[in-house]
Amino acid sequence: MLLRQAYETGKIALITSVIASSGAGKVEHFTEVFEKTKAEAALAAGILHREEVPIEAVKVHMRDEGIETR
Repeated sequence: MLLRQAYETGKIALITSVIASSGAGKVEHFTEVFEKTKAEAALAAGILHREEVPIEAVKVHMRDEGIETR
């Protein structure tokens, strides 16, 4: 019978992502969050659902600032 004594910590990887949420009110807020934090992603649901800013405006701004978008 094999009894496990511990995790094989040398084989465990922990990967976390920081995603900014609920704060954008204009396109500049998207670049600001990446410049001032370690966020790896930023949600845009509210600002886009409320049609405050068109998604293309966000993408153009991000591209102009050299930040990759999907």
